[in-house]
Amino acid sequence: MLELTATTEAGARLVALAERLAEALASRAAVHDREATFPHASVDVLKRAGYFTAPIPQQFGGIGAESVHDIAVASSRLARGDASVTIGVNMHLAFLLTIVRRWRAAVAAGQHSRADAFAASMQEVVRTGMVVASAVSEHGQDLTRPRTTAIRTASGWRIDGRKAFCTMVPAATVLSTAVTFVDEDGRERYGYAQVPANTAGVEIHGDWDALGMRASGSHSVTFTGVEVPAAALRGGFATGDAHAYMERNVVAGVLHAAATLGIAEAAAQTAAASVARRDQPAPRAVAMVAENAIELGACRATLARAASLIDAGAAEPTALFTEAQAAKAFLNETAPRIVDRAMTLSGGAGYLNGHPLARAYRDVRAGGFMHPLGANRALEVIGDVALGREPALV
Repeated sequence: MLELTATTEAGARLVALAERLAEALASRAAVHDREATFPHASVDVLKRAGYFTAPIPQQFGGIGAESVHDIAVASSRLARGDASVTIGVNMHLAFLLTIVRRWRAAVAAGQHSRADAFAASMQEVVRTGMVVASAVSEHGQDLTRPRTTAIRTASGWRIDGRKAFCTMVPAATVLSTAVTFVDEDGRERYGYAQVPANTAGVEIHGDWDALGMRASGSHSVTFTGVEVPAAALRGGFATGDAHAYMERNVVAGVLHAAATLGIAEAAAQTAAASVARRDQPAPRAVAMVAENAIELGACRATLARAASLIDAGAAEPTALFTEAQAAKAFLNETAPRIVDRAMTLSGGAGYLNGHPLARAYRDVRAGGFMHPLGANRALEVIGDVALGREPALV
């Protein structure tokens, strides 16, 4: 069956790079999964290859793969090697894609100082080898009102709070931290504070011990009296503004869905190869391989459509966000069925810890909990939009 392919030259280079890097990641994935340790060596391989600069235009030192579709295709390939690493990389790339898209918009609007600021941020990523982890999730949170706060000080901001599921934080140099703050006019706003990971008062708890994605390093992080300069707090929209939140998180769901797709693709291929080696495979086994092929086709089409709509700017941000979340929800429901069939086709082998299908069986179930919307919230938002109602993110 036909796989997704890149639509741009830079995207094709990135996909080819992801396929090569996936082999290196796969060689150590089983050990890190079993031991729940973070694969620093895998991250180093990605850094040396320039993968963390994927969306940054070549004029600023990046690979220049600005297409959300193409980055999603590359992410699906990388996830075939190690999905735990891929989801962390995806959060970093989603952060960069937002900067690139805002830079393009500023250039088109003739906003030169704004464009220069975004360009400087991209150049800093390339120059310093910056790795960004997302410190956004909180237990029981209202998505548009972080409990973590930034309080203005004489020299900048003081940050206090606790975040959960900070994926790839053991390798991060910067934590992009969602905070609630009060602006100069006394209005409560949502913003992102860029906090160096080695700042005094930042504590990484090392408490990630989960069913799947065990090597993702998704530890919780506490910020206690963390001091950052005024320029470290970026973004900003009125708390409670669901539309502004969606506009800033259009891309994230697509990239997480791409990792889910990669897990399902690798599992289906493993099972199909096993069946193909049999002299006379049972008709039911052949039918299950066909069922996987059909559902993989649907997953690929759904993901490609959502990503292509975002690339084209085919609608306003809320509609695009909803399309991305619908694609993510569909893959999160469909991919586990594909992996389950692959497990059945493997016989007892796939049930053993250390087998790639055992890891896939656990990892593929993580997608429903991933940022920006878990399964239940996603269905509420998609349903509201389908009914013509105002979506809420409480």
